[in-house]
Amino acid sequence: MRIITALVCTILILLNSVPPVYAVSSSDPPEIRGEGAYLIDVQSGQTLYSKNGDELFAPASTTKIMTGLLAIEKGNLDDIVTLSSTMLDYQTVYGTRIYLEPGEQMSLRDLLYALLLNSANDAAVGIAEHIGGSLDQFVSMMNVKAKDLGLTNTTFKNPSGLSEEGHMTTPHDLARIAQAAYANPIFREYIQTKRHTITRSKPDVPTVMINENKLLSENPYVNGMKTGYTAAAKNCLVASASKDGRELIGVILKSPGREIYSDMENLLDYGFSQFQTTVNKPAGSAIAKMTIGSEEINMLSVSPIYTTRKVGETVSEPTLKIIPLETNVTEIEQDQTVGTVEVWNGNEKTGTISLISDRSVKPKQSLGNNYQRVIFLILFVFSVITLLFVQSKRSAVRKLRCSRSKKKEAQLQKAKNTDLI
Repeated sequence: MRIITALVCTILILLNSVPPVYAVSSSDPPEIRGEGAYLIDVQSGQTLYSKNGDELFAPASTTKIMTGLLAIEKGNLDDIVTLSSTMLDYQTVYGTRIYLEPGEQMSLRDLLYALLLNSANDAAVGIAEHIGGSLDQFVSMMNVKAKDLGLTNTTFKNPSGLSEEGHMTTPHDLARIAQAAYANPIFREYIQTKRHTITRSKPDVPTVMINENKLLSENPYVNGMKTGYTAAAKNCLVASASKDGRELIGVILKSPGREIYSDMENLLDYGFSQFQTTVNKPAGSAIAKMTIGSEEINMLSVSPIYTTRKVGETVSEPTLKIIPLETNVTEIEQDQTVGTVEVWNGNEKTGTISLISDRSVKPKQSLGNNYQRVIFLILFVFSVITLLFVQSKRSAVRKLRCSRSKKKEAQLQKAKNTDLI
């Protein structure tokens, strides 16, 4: 009996020592508790997941992605910004702040750290007034930028994301705004910064800016973007991540609580594990031809065109729309930009890539021009020869006259000498 008991115990111990077998990640998309969500592959621009992707939501402080992008594109980081009296307008500036005061001066560089790490609403207003000249003008710039990105369901009313009627976007639009911002290397440097100390002349004011995106410290693949919260918008999160050479951007809006972080990790893991991105056309590929004068050149892509597909599935080829910069070009240099190619997947434009010339083309002289040059050259030579001939004749005549004159003078002199004898 003891032997049997010992044998059973041994078997139980061995069974308990075997590592547990975890379930393989499902190919189905994860359950996202936020009311709106979106996931895109950065390189191909393709949509990998959408939940109410075209529904309108308040974006809260994820608005600051657009504010920061415009500040970087339109401003100079070394600019010194003098804060206005708007800092005391508590209907415009409230919530998260670093307590900027009228007349205080700070570099645009440091204001962006306050904006993108600490999510300071007063920094958003200060940046907007500096870049746009006024809040209204800057908000107009935000909406123009959204239209330039091809977004039709986004309307900004302020640069901070504080609740305001009509200040709305969609998960799809916000993902595209984040994609445009992520393409800017300066913006990427900001959003991946976990902690930064800014310079201020006043004592006893916040100077240490700490990034509110907790996933930066908790997930090794997340490399930035922006959080947001208001009572109306609930919890909002945009996250960018990089793994094994691929890059994703996820958006979750109107989530009830902190589960937004685990939901975002599940969403990003779904994108990395269930999709593959490959090069459809490498950089330098001849995308189209263009006629320069009477010659054809190849239009080469300056960067690769990617395609993303779900594992085990096929994907249709993207549609390429060529947009030449000019049509009446007669001369071009090698590597000169000659147009762009829009990459479309279905009904959505997922990328725009510049096209350059594969060689130089110089305008050729026409036959008429060459004929005129030959005639001109013949006439010129004939004129020179004629001129030389005339000058030669004149010189000979002068010599003859001179010789005759000398001969006559000699005869006269001889006659005079004879008379004297």
